[in-house]
Amino acid sequence: MTTTTAAHGCPVDESFDPLSSAFLADPYSVMAAMPLNEAPVVFAPSIGYYVITRYADIEKVFGDPDTYSAAVAQVPLVPLVAEAQRILLAGGHKPQPTMVSLDEPAHARLRKPAAHALSMKRVTAMIPAVEATTARLLDSVREAEEFDLVAALAFPLPANIVFSLMGVPERDYPQLKQWCGYRAELSWGRPAPQAQVEIATSIAAYRRYMRDLVDVKVREPGDDLTSDLLAIHAEGPERLALDEISSILFSLSFAGHETTTGLIGNTVRRLLEDPQRWSAVVARPELIPAAVEETLRYDPSVPVWRRVTTRSATLAGVELPEGARLFLWLAAAGRDATVFPGPDQFDIHRPNADQHLAFGKGMHYCLGANLGKLEVQTAVAQLARRYPRLRLAPDQKLTFHPNISFRGPQVLNVRTRPADPAA
Repeated sequence: MTTTTAAHGCPVDESFDPLSSAFLADPYSVMAAMPLNEAPVVFAPSIGYYVITRYADIEKVFGDPDTYSAAVAQVPLVPLVAEAQRILLAGGHKPQPTMVSLDEPAHARLRKPAAHALSMKRVTAMIPAVEATTARLLDSVREAEEFDLVAALAFPLPANIVFSLMGVPERDYPQLKQWCGYRAELSWGRPAPQAQVEIATSIAAYRRYMRDLVDVKVREPGDDLTSDLLAIHAEGPERLALDEISSILFSLSFAGHETTTGLIGNTVRRLLEDPQRWSAVVARPELIPAAVEETLRYDPSVPVWRRVTTRSATLAGVELPEGARLFLWLAAAGRDATVFPGPDQFDIHRPNADQHLAFGKGMHYCLGANLGKLEVQTAVAQLARRYPRLRLAPDQKLTFHPNISFRGPQVLNVRTRPADPAA
C-alpha cells in the first residue's frame, strides 16, 4: 500500500484499484494489507473515490440520505466516449435515474409500488415455483459426476424467477441475461472506448425492450408484476407514468437476479471450502439460512455501493467536500472486528451474522432481499439433499466479472462424488 496525505487529512492510496487483476482475484488479501484501523477512509485516485471501510461509518452514510445522495449509485465509473453517449440517446435510452439512484421524494414514489409487488406475501407465494425451477435445473445434471454450478443453477434460477415475475416471455430470457452482463460493465466496470460503443448499443436495446414490454402488457395484461404496476397507472397516471414503470423493470430485471447468481456461487463455494461445513448443512438443513447470512457478511455478492456528498461533511475525522464520491466497501464492513469478532473466520453459527450491510440499510434497503435469500436457501437445500458428498472440483482458478459492485465466481465446478472415497 502506497499512501500520501491529502488535504483535509485524508490519506491517499495510490495503489488501491478495485479493477486490478489482483483485486478482482482476491479483494480480501488487498483488504488484509490495508491499515483499516488507522485509516478507515482513504482516497483512491484510480477511481476518484473516497474508500469507506468501517461498519459504523457506512451505517452513518446510509442513515443520512440528505447529506449522502444515491445519485452516483449507477453512474458509469469512467466517462463515456461521445459515440457511446450518442448511441444511448439515439436508441431511446433516457438518462433518467432508476430507484437505486433516486433521493426523496422521487424514490419513495417509485419504491412503494415496487415494494408491494415484492411483498413477503408474494415472495411466500413464489416458494413452489422456486422449488420446482431448482429441481428442474438440477434434474438436467442429475447423473453428472462434475458440473459448473453457475451455468447449471446459479445463473438460470434467479433469472428465470424474476423474468417470469415480470411477465417476460421465456424465449427472451437469454437475451436479457446477456444485456444484464453489459450493464454491469457499463456502470461498474472500466470498458475501453471501443467496448463502450458495443455496450451502449446493447443497453439502448435493453431499455427499449423494457419500454416495449410495458406497451405489450397495456394491450395484454397478465398475472405479473408489470401488469400490477400498470393497474396503479390506470388508477391515476400521475401516480406512476409508463416510462417510470419501464424504469422500475429496468432496475429489477438486473438487481433481481445478478446479485443472487453471485450469492449462490459464493455460498456454495464457502461451504465447500471446508467439507465439515458442507457436512453440517447436509446433516442439519435448518443451518442453511444462517450459512446464507454468514456468506452475506463474509463474501457478499454486492461488495460495494456508492454515494456522493450534497454538502461538506466530516466522516471518520476526514473532511469531505461537497461532491465527494464515496466507495462504500460493504465487504470491509462485514470484516469489521468491532462488530463481528473473528471476522476472517467463516462461521455458520455466528450469532449476529444477519447484522451485515450487504443489502444496504434505510430507505434504499434491497427490495429483493427476501426473494434472493429464498432462492439461495432453496438452491443449497436441494444440493445438500441430492449431493451429500458434494465437493469443489480440484485445480480450478476462479474468475470474476471485472466490475466493482457485483461479485461471484463466473464458473464454479463441483464434483458430486469425491475422487477420494475417504473424503
